[in-house]
Amino acid sequence: MLSISIVVYKPNIEIFKQALDSIYVSLSQNSTLLRDSKITVVDNGNQRSILDNTVKTYIDDGLQINIISSIKNLGYGNAHNLAILSSSSKYHLILNPDVILSGDALRVGLEYLESNKDVVAISPKCFDDKNKVQHIAKTYPNLLVLLVRGIAPQLIKKLFYKNLYKYEVRKIVDKDKISEIEIMSGCFMLCRTEALKEINGFDGRYFLYFEDFAMSLELRKLGKLMYVPSMKIIHLGGHAARKGIRHIYFFISSGFRFFNKYGWKFL
Repeated sequence: MLSISIVVYKPNIEIFKQALDSIYVSLSQNSTLLRDSKITVVDNGNQRSILDNTVKTYIDDGLQINIISSIKNLGYGNAHNLAILSSSSKYHLILNPDVILSGDALRVGLEYLESNKDVVAISPKCFDDKNKVQHIAKTYPNLLVLLVRGIAPQLIKKLFYKNLYKYEVRKIVDKDKISEIEIMSGCFMLCRTEALKEINGFDGRYFLYFEDFAMSLELRKLGKLMYVPSMKIIHLGGHAARKGIRHIYFFISSGFRFFNKYGWKFL
């Protein structure tokens, strides 16, 4: 019924274990769901032995986990595609290794998709480790908000509060309102597998960043993307600007590719 793909590149093992713990708890809400769900971990960092040792206990406890090790780093989207395009499940969860699911997250999400056939993918309400709401649902981006959100100091962000408020659809998120959205974050995308296959998964030309933006726009051609706040996660990740020059390069180059295809918006 459900397949899950997690792409790792030299992950923090303790955080990864927290993610696996949360998956196990969430799947265990339903014995059939636990039995029929499969997890694919794609290793982009050549750490097979470490990952084998990490998942052994979970496999013993009933999780079906398969590890795929790549000789080279395939990038985020191409690595997920190894699991997406070979899946025979009804639903597929694209998940980051630093995301912690609430106990009922999968039950809530799957029940929603079962009841809403016109919806192809859903996004959760997200918190950080300090229980602060993270705005991962978005509208179509423009260059101004991306720059302000990514690299500007807090004082500048306050000056552009209205721009960020609109981009991060805070009117929806802050009111816990189930609503249609334009852009989903790749940290957690619960989708209909047939829809993912119809668009051939992620666009493999993106090595890192903006592949989730592009996928969101392609999925919207097939049905609705919805924000479902009763489905909750904790995301321990951060923004590109905090991860060094190499990540900033990927962010900028992927941004150019995205805007060149879907249209430039400056303000």
